Amino acid sequence: MNYVIIGNSCAGTSCAAEIRNTDKKGNITILSEENFPAYGRPLISYFLQGKQTLETIKYKKEDFYVKNKITVKLNSKVQSINTTKKEVVCVNKETYKYDKLLIATGSVPFVPPVNGIEKHKNVYTFLNIESVRNIQKVVNKNSDVVIIGAGLIGLKAAEALAEQVKSVKVCDMADRVMASVLDKNTAAIIQNHIEKHNVTFYLSNTAKEVKENSVILADGTELNCDILIMAVGVRPNISIAKDINIKINRGIVVDKYMQTSVKDIYAAGDCVESFDVLSEQNKILALWPNAFVQGKLAGSNMAGVTKEFSGAFPLNAIGFFGLHLISAGIVDTKQDGYKVFIQKDDNKNLLKKLVIKDDKLEGFVLINTNERAGIYTSLINDKTLLSSLNYDITKQNIGLNVFSKDIRQNKIFGGN
Repeated sequence: MNYVIIGNSCAGTSCAAEIRNTDKKGNITILSEENFPAYGRPLISYFLQGKQTLETIKYKKEDFYVKNKITVKLNSKVQSINTTKKEVVCVNKETYKYDKLLIATGSVPFVPPVNGIEKHKNVYTFLNIESVRNIQKVVNKNSDVVIIGAGLIGLKAAEALAEQVKSVKVCDMADRVMASVLDKNTAAIIQNHIEKHNVTFYLSNTAKEVKENSVILADGTELNCDILIMAVGVRPNISIAKDINIKINRGIVVDKYMQTSVKDIYAAGDCVESFDVLSEQNKILALWPNAFVQGKLAGSNMAGVTKEFSGAFPLNAIGFFGLHLISAGIVDTKQDGYKVFIQKDDNKNLLKKLVIKDDKLEGFVLINTNERAGIYTSLINDKTLLSSLNYDITKQNIGLNVFSKDIRQNKIFGGN
């Protein structure tokens, strides 16, 4: 059996590992368009900051591929997929036959058109190790950095550069940071903390024009700019899938087995639409844990062991300048029927927010707390009735003792 995997990041490598767990003899080939071995994309900001090295950000060491008899081809960007001949053709003209194929191409940066952007010589995105290494070549203590986008990617870029440059300015069309993840009050805590570290925000504003050494915002403000980072967001990398007869909406459409609409072709990770268990709709959930699970399930099914994807929900765990944030599920309620419970201590930048509907936890935000986020996540995932718990989670910190003895034993020991 010939297995070919397009993509050498989280979904692709977890797929390869799971295939090998089941099929000890099949040929596994991973094709990567990057020239760097698999690495943890969430770590690239720490690499830029100098807290990680090229060695420590590696996601998989070389012995992973050797032990699992996986062939990795770097600098092998896929040009086309021939579903009739069942082969993958790379830009370098190398061709790979497959019996089962996984598309795990991840995300690509979204760069909106901005008037004059071609005039600026230092324009970068912030999604892979190549972009970070290019930024390293030009950044210095006198640099004025402008970041377009106050989402997770933009804020991590700001954190990485704040202590290395003269100034960091972040602008976004939204009225708050991380608008797709946080409500206004929670976002204000994050923004206020980041502003103490050489970062200035221009919100409800965006770049109207780029000049050789500056950026002009929609309200007319002109910002000095030596380095411009476009961090508006990401989109599923579906360019290869578009060239074949495969069903696509915003991302590649897959069933619960990670199978696409084309026989023997699977897809996993940021390039696919995932089932959101809270909204009960298919959405783009560009999340590292989600990519890992989907890749593993795809590998199992490709190797002949049937397993189903049960769905996921938004989940983010991140830190900015020592302030730790975890958010999950629905946190910005715009519909009736939700109950919101908030505990906060402004002096300590501490916040706990719980969102409840129909006796179930639908979302939470934890900032600088020492609570067990995994238990809250479990309550959401299992759709646990809160009235069945040992105590009211809105009135005291949560622990495993919130569950009955039988359920505690099951969660700790698997029921044994």
